[in-house]
Amino acid sequence: MANLASVRAEIDRARKLVDRQRRDILALQRADRSTADAELVLSRQLARLDGLIGERNRLQQVQPARRRVLGGRSW
Repeated sequence: MANLASVRAEIDRARKLVDRQRRDILALQRADRSTADAELVLSRQLARLDGLIGERNRLQQVQPARRRVLGGRSW
């Protein structure tokens, strides 16, 4: 079972990949090239990202919320 920190890191990584794929699609459109394959890859990446977000939400509900003092100090 993955912990919350690793899932959050994977979500961050997946978001960066999605952004890069969107930029690639825009570049293909500007070059007047077919974007069908790139859009298929993007849809798979978005589906994976949705799954990771769902897993993160599930893990957040399972783990007890940490109490924080004002100012954000953890000691």
